[in-house]
Amino acid sequence: MTETYALRVQIESHEYYGEFYLVGKEYETPADVLDNIAADHLLRIVNASRIEEYLLDVLKHGENTGEAEYDATDSDVEYWIHVNVSYQRYAFGVGDRVFEFSGEPTKSEIASTVTQLQS
Repeated sequence: MTETYALRVQIESHEYYGEFYLVGKEYETPADVLDNIAADHLLRIVNASRIEEYLLDVLKHGENTGEAEYDATDSDVEYWIHVNVSYQRYAFGVGDRVFEFSGEPTKSEIASTVTQLQS
C-alpha cells in the first residue's frame, strides 16, 4: 500500500534561515524517503554554490508546499532534514531517530544510512 510522506526541510545559513515542506505519495518507509527524496535535497544543498541557488531551484520546480498542507497530511511518521550550511552539519530524522552526517554528505554516506534504515 502506498502511503503519503511529509518531509520538513529546515535550513540555517548566514544568508537564510527557514523551512519549507514537501508532501507526496509513493514512499512508505524511512529508507524510501531518504533514498528517493531527502537524499536528492541533501546533495543539491551540498552542491549549490550558495544556499539561495538551491532555494530558487526548489521554488522554480514547485516542490514546496505550505505549512498548513504539511500539517494536514495524514502521514504516520514525520520525516525531516536539518541543514546548518555555515557549520556543515547535516541530519535526517524520522520519528525519534536522527542520522547525522559528518561534514557534507556523499552519495555513499547516504546509501549507508539507507541500509541502516532498512535493517
